[in-house]
Amino acid sequence: MEKSQDASGIILIDQFNRVLLVHQTYGRKVWSIPGGMVEPGESAWQAAERELKEEANIAAEAIELAGVYFQPHRNRYIYTFKAFKYVGDIQVDHMEIDEYGFFDIDSLPRPISSFTAQRLRDAVTSSKAIFKEEDRANYHILE
Repeated sequence: MEKSQDASGIILIDQFNRVLLVHQTYGRKVWSIPGGMVEPGESAWQAAERELKEEANIAAEAIELAGVYFQPHRNRYIYTFKAFKYVGDIQVDHMEIDEYGFFDIDSLPRPISSFTAQRLRDAVTSSKAIFKEEDRANYHILE
Protein backbone atom coordinates (compact mmCIF):
# COMPACT_ATOMS: atom_id res chain seq x y z
CA MET A 1 0.00 0.00 0.00
CA GLU A 2 1.33 3.41 -0.96
CA LYS A 3 1.72 5.98 1.81
CA SER A 4 -0.97 8.68 1.93
CA GLN A 5 -0.37 12.31 2.81
CA ASP A 6 -0.04 12.88 6.56
CA ALA A 7 -2.28 15.39 8.36
CA SER A 8 -1.81 17.64 11.35
CA GLY A 9 -3.87 19.87 13.65
CA ILE A 10 -3.79 21.97 16.81
CA ILE A 11 -6.19 21.58 19.71
CA LEU A 12 -6.53 24.88 21.55
CA ILE A 13 -7.63 24.47 25.16
CA ASP A 14 -8.97 27.58 26.90
CA GLN A 15 -8.90 28.54 30.61
CA PHE A 16 -12.20 26.66 31.15
CA ASN A 17 -10.72 23.44 29.66
CA ARG A 18 -12.86 23.83 26.53
CA VAL A 19 -11.52 22.98 23.07
CA LEU A 20 -11.65 25.07 19.91
CA LEU A 21 -13.49 23.37 17.04
CA VAL A 22 -14.29 24.55 13.53
CA HIS A 23 -17.25 23.52 11.35
CA GLN A 24 -16.32 22.37 7.84
CA THR A 25 -18.39 23.42 4.82
CA TYR A 26 -17.24 20.45 2.69
CA GLY A 27 -17.46 16.66 2.82
CA ARG A 28 -19.57 15.45 5.72
CA LYS A 29 -19.76 19.01 7.13
CA VAL A 30 -18.53 17.92 10.54
CA TRP A 31 -17.01 19.77 13.48
CA SER A 32 -13.26 19.32 13.47
CA ILE A 33 -9.92 20.22 14.99
CA PRO A 34 -8.34 23.05 12.96
CA GLY A 35 -5.87 21.29 10.71
CA GLY A 36 -5.17 19.71 7.36
CA MET A 37 -2.63 18.01 5.14
CA VAL A 38 1.13 18.23 5.66
CA GLU A 39 2.60 19.62 2.44
CA PRO A 40 5.86 18.27 0.93
CA GLY A 41 8.88 19.80 2.67
CA GLU A 42 6.77 20.99 5.62
CA SER A 43 7.00 19.67 9.18
CA ALA A 44 3.91 18.40 10.97
CA TRP A 45 3.99 21.35 13.39
CA GLN A 46 4.44 23.88 10.58
CA ALA A 47 1.43 22.37 8.81
CA ALA A 48 -0.66 22.55 12.00
CA GLU A 49 0.32 26.20 12.55
CA ARG A 50 -0.37 27.09 8.89
CA GLU A 51 -3.78 25.40 8.95
CA LEU A 52 -4.75 27.14 12.21
CA LYS A 53 -3.90 30.48 10.60
CA GLU A 54 -5.83 29.60 7.41
CA GLU A 55 -8.92 28.26 9.21
CA ALA A 56 -9.17 30.54 12.27
CA ASN A 57 -6.77 33.43 11.55
CA ILE A 58 -4.86 32.94 14.82
CA ALA A 59 -1.46 31.67 15.96
CA ALA A 60 -0.99 29.23 18.84
CA GLU A 61 1.67 29.87 21.44
CA ALA A 62 3.96 27.16 22.84
CA ILE A 63 2.46 24.16 21.06
CA GLU A 64 3.28 20.70 22.36
CA LEU A 65 2.76 17.24 20.92
CA ALA A 66 -0.54 15.74 22.10
CA GLY A 67 -0.61 12.59 19.99
CA VAL A 68 0.46 10.67 16.92
CA TYR A 69 -2.22 8.46 15.39
CA PHE A 70 -1.63 5.90 12.66
CA GLN A 71 -4.40 5.23 10.16
CA PRO A 72 -3.57 1.80 8.68
CA HIS A 73 -6.42 1.97 6.16
CA ARG A 74 -4.80 5.10 4.66
CA ASN A 75 -1.18 4.28 5.60
CA ARG A 76 -0.62 7.73 7.11
CA TYR A 77 -0.09 9.55 10.37
CA ILE A 78 -2.25 12.22 11.99
CA TYR A 79 -0.24 14.53 14.26
CA THR A 80 -2.15 16.32 17.00
CA PHE A 81 -0.65 19.25 18.89
CA LYS A 82 -2.14 21.25 21.74
CA ALA A 83 -1.75 24.76 23.09
CA PHE A 84 -3.31 26.80 25.86
CA LYS A 85 -2.79 30.32 24.46
CA TYR A 86 -3.20 31.99 21.10
CA VAL A 87 -2.59 35.37 19.49
CA GLY A 88 -5.17 37.18 17.38
CA ASP A 89 -8.93 37.32 17.05
CA ILE A 90 -10.60 34.19 15.71
CA GLN A 91 -12.11 34.71 12.27
CA VAL A 92 -13.18 31.90 9.96
CA ASP A 93 -12.76 32.12 6.19
CA HIS A 94 -16.42 31.32 5.35
CA MET A 95 -15.16 29.12 2.50
CA GLU A 96 -13.80 25.93 4.11
CA ILE A 97 -14.99 26.87 7.61
CA ASP A 98 -18.31 28.58 8.40
CA GLU A 99 -18.30 28.71 12.21
CA TYR A 100 -16.22 27.98 15.31
CA GLY A 101 -16.67 27.58 19.03
CA PHE A 102 -15.09 26.49 22.29
CA PHE A 103 -16.74 23.34 23.65
CA ASP A 104 -16.58 21.29 26.84
CA ILE A 105 -15.13 17.84 26.18
CA ASP A 106 -18.34 16.27 27.54
CA SER A 107 -20.58 18.42 25.31
CA LEU A 108 -19.00 18.27 21.87
CA PRO A 109 -21.10 19.58 18.98
CA ARG A 110 -22.57 17.26 16.36
CA PRO A 111 -21.87 15.97 13.81
CA ILE A 112 -18.32 15.03 14.77
CA SER A 113 -16.30 11.89 14.03
CA SER A 114 -15.56 9.42 16.81
CA PHE A 115 -11.86 9.68 15.83
CA THR A 116 -11.88 13.47 16.36
CA ALA A 117 -13.66 13.05 19.71
CA GLN A 118 -11.02 10.50 20.79
CA ARG A 119 -8.12 12.80 19.89
CA LEU A 120 -9.78 15.66 21.80
CA ARG A 121 -10.29 13.50 24.91
CA ASP A 122 -6.69 12.28 24.73
CA ALA A 123 -5.33 15.85 24.51
CA VAL A 124 -7.44 17.16 27.38
CA THR A 125 -6.99 14.22 29.76
CA SER A 126 -3.36 13.22 29.20
CA SER A 127 -0.23 15.12 30.21
CA LYS A 128 1.87 12.93 27.89
CA ALA A 129 1.79 12.45 24.13
CA ILE A 130 -0.47 9.59 23.03
CA PHE A 131 0.53 7.07 20.34
CA LYS A 132 -2.38 5.08 18.92
CA GLU A 133 -3.66 3.31 15.88
CA GLU A 134 -7.08 4.47 14.72
CA ASP A 135 -9.73 1.86 15.48
CA ARG A 136 -11.46 1.90 12.09
CA ALA A 137 -13.88 -0.84 13.12
CA ASN A 138 -15.44 1.53 15.67
CA TYR A 139 -15.23 4.69 13.54
CA HIS A 140 -18.52 6.54 13.10
CA ILE A 141 -20.00 9.99 12.86
CA LEU A 142 -21.64 11.08 16.10
CA GLU A 143 -24.88 12.75 15.09
